[in-house]
Amino acid sequence: ASREALRDELVQAGKLAALGQIAAGVAHEINQPVAAIRTQAETASAYLQREQGAKAARALGRIGDLTARIGAITQELRAFSRKAEPQLGTVSLNEAIDGALLLLGGRLRQGGVRLSRPRGRDVLVVADRFRLEQVIVNLMQNAAEALEGRVDGQITLTTERIADRIELRVADNGPGVADDIRDQLFTPFVTSKANGLGLGLVICRDIVAGFGGELDLRPAAFGAVFVISLKAA
Repeated sequence: ASREALRDELVQAGKLAALGQIAAGVAHEINQPVAAIRTQAETASAYLQREQGAKAARALGRIGDLTARIGAITQELRAFSRKAEPQLGTVSLNEAIDGALLLLGGRLRQGGVRLSRPRGRDVLVVADRFRLEQVIVNLMQNAAEALEGRVDGQITLTTERIADRIELRVADNGPGVADDIRDQLFTPFVTSKANGLGLGLVICRDIVAGFGGELDLRPAAFGAVFVISLKAA
């Protein structure tokens, strides 16, 4: 029980650390619709003064859409940061990716990183929604850091069903993982980051193992490819 309690504390610490690192991007994601709301409110006011009710109504409708966007981001932040017991169940991979992008999308755009993600039919897996999201955020954040300074940075998410399992691959076109740490990458306190503790991937692998899954680094011709393998729901 004490080991599980320690693991839960590490998971929570990992969540809060991730939120701290992506806070600027999240603030940008909120500031954009706030600025647009101000513009639409001024537009609606001008239309009302000219007694152009239909046009004012359209501007007010756009304000409603923008506030819904802000609500979705803040709801995602609350749910992601909440300390809760893991709840294993059927999880939509698309929804988990959507949630991760609500938190991380701003940072990717600010860094000029292009993102390719699965389209079409959704895939269902056995997991805890927000812990899976935490793993995806961590892997994409690592990829974004590896791409800093590149003008052609790209992160590619792909899924594949293999027998009764689903693989989600997170690939980047960065410099890859150095050979001297590749074999120890999931060992505590081993990291390629100058200011890192080397716990992020350890926590992620532990989270995925709690779902009955696996997290590994796969060989790649270039960049890094991390693979989350989960039971299909």
